[in-house]
Amino acid sequence: MADGTFRFWRLPGRNAEATRRLVRQVARLYGRHPRMRQLVVERVLRPAGVEPRDELGAARAIWAWVRDRVDFWNEAGESVLTPGRVLLVRYGDCDDRSGLVAAMLESIRIRWDLPLLARRRPDGTLVPFHIWPRALVGGRPYHLETCDRRAEFDEHPAALMARLRGLQL
Repeated sequence: MADGTFRFWRLPGRNAEATRRLVRQVARLYGRHPRMRQLVVERVLRPAGVEPRDELGAARAIWAWVRDRVDFWNEAGESVLTPGRVLLVRYGDCDDRSGLVAAMLESIRIRWDLPLLARRRPDGTLVPFHIWPRALVGGRPYHLETCDRRAEFDEHPAALMARLRGLQL
């Protein structure tokens, strides 16, 4: 992990699918490193009082830890920080924070995925603009939105935006 701590990848433009593929690949790589599992267990799960094999409790503790301890800062252009770098600097945008959450989940063998949120252009095409992690526990997806500290556990990002704007979905 020490060798990859300062690594990042600059992506041409804002290609959401390329970003998602890279975040997925990096999260799997970092999530399978023994130091990531050690960090998750010793600094996140045990202090939160999560019992072994409580996947939902572990997902909630990881979500809360990243949401509360890693600041959201957007970036010019598009780059992807490694989970090690995000832990070091304690900031990142949605893809960086999603990669960290996914790596933490991967380290303790909780299944996860990375959905994309898109908006529709006037011509009808969909343009992805946000990525977030979901934990897959007991056959059910749980949304782990960490980019806004007002997010609740399992709150879909679109529902969060609507709630913050006082809208009904």
